[in-house]
Amino acid sequence: MDETDHLDTEDHYKKQILDLNMMLEIGKTLNAASLSLKNVLDIVILTTYGHFHSADSTILLSLEEDDKTFFTGEVEEKRISLSSSTPLESFVRENERVIHIDEIEAISKLKNAYEFFKENEFELIVPLRFKERINGILCLKRKDEEFGSEYTEDEKRYINIIAGFTSVAIENARLYEMATLDRKTKLYNHGFFQNRLTQEIERAERYKTDLTLMILDLDHFKKVNDTYGHIVGDEVLIKVAQTIKGQVRTFDIPARFGGEEFTVILPETDLESASLVAQRLRKAIKGLTFTTQKGEFSIAVSIGMASFIHETSMTEDIFIEHADRALYYAKEHGRDQIVLYENVKEAIEI
Repeated sequence: MDETDHLDTEDHYKKQILDLNMMLEIGKTLNAASLSLKNVLDIVILTTYGHFHSADSTILLSLEEDDKTFFTGEVEEKRISLSSSTPLESFVRENERVIHIDEIEAISKLKNAYEFFKENEFELIVPLRFKERINGILCLKRKDEEFGSEYTEDEKRYINIIAGFTSVAIENARLYEMATLDRKTKLYNHGFFQNRLTQEIERAERYKTDLTLMILDLDHFKKVNDTYGHIVGDEVLIKVAQTIKGQVRTFDIPARFGGEEFTVILPETDLESASLVAQRLRKAIKGLTFTTQKGEFSIAVSIGMASFIHETSMTEDIFIEHADRALYYAKEHGRDQIVLYENVKEAIEI
């Protein structure tokens, strides 16, 4: 072996070590306990682009709808779906590796799957296996031309490693969401809210920062259920939850408190700033319209708010009680309004 060959071999091994180290770091990141499903998908997509130079990629997740199972995801902001009842699932289950689309072109029973991948310009198909089932498919388009026209065997091997990390991370993220999210509204559930409120109080005390809590209650919601039925009532809860999530900041903590009550924890936020958020929320919720066979209707919301008081023995229970009393005052004095505990505490203190 001459010196040139020796240097080439040394460079090759150095690159392999760097690649493996990167795979390990990605694996650690993907399996962080608190990653949301969206975070997991974003990390994998960015990795395929940044490390493997894929022109684009997506993950088709296994999803059940109307008693049917689909592989579904997004390509260029368009929702795409492939029935998992196609023979493709059996094929990828039997082939635990990166599959090139050309491999399935001549398989007659995979014709529909081939046309689906071809139409969406996917070149590599990577099954995401968790134990004995497939919980998704990683699909990669061709590499950017400036980095070579074909994926190398080393790259395919590393993509398969990423797929292994991804399948576990997807399952962990789903379990985490089941434990922390309300199934109907997809906001945080009551247990998560209680834990986070305790944490945010401790944080506010440590750093002497502002903290505000609001509780929202839909006005006359029982009448909605009685008049239009519980299916429409569920639609109202879901749309209101989406509206709340869309109006608050990314670091605020919106949750379903129970029934038709919602809460929002606003870290590092004083009452004046929180009041602006509450006003936006009240107007946005009141602006929703719901169409039924019995006609259209809208709904209003009452909001109670309280701020954390420093240098007191204020617990999360007292904090919640203050916001709840403000809400009760709003309900008892006309509804469809925002009440701050600090403004009415003298009137409602027992």
